[in-house]
Amino acid sequence: MKKRQKILKAEDIIIDDMVAEDVLEDAVTDSPLEEVTVNRKKRGKRFILLYVAIGVFAAYAVFSLVSQHSKIESRQAELDALNEKISVQELKNDEINNIYNLSDEDNKNYIEEKAKEDGYLHRGERVFVNISGD
Repeated sequence: MKKRQKILKAEDIIIDDMVAEDVLEDAVTDSPLEEVTVNRKKRGKRFILLYVAIGVFAAYAVFSLVSQHSKIESRQAELDALNEKISVQELKNDEINNIYNLSDEDNKNYIEEKAKEDGYLHRGERVFVNISGD
């Protein structure tokens, strides 16, 4: 059995045909304003829940952005340190390549120079060190 709904213009309340008489008696005693305020309270609770959800999401988004920003900064510092190491190593590699590509005479002179820096001498060679500091 389908229930038909009528709108009572006096109180603006939707009622069923089956309970029309009971509702009419209650509608005379109950104020339709009470029903409206109850609906607004329910709606208000829904909106509060929605605002809380939006606030939680916004807080999470801000936290995520700050967290990601700090991670990016730390990774950038690591990258800068590694780039510095790369540039130092490239200079060392260039020096080694220059030494490798020296002619035989230049290579011999380079080896002698490095040997003297390490304290090696030719036979009969003397090294004089100026201790006066001039």
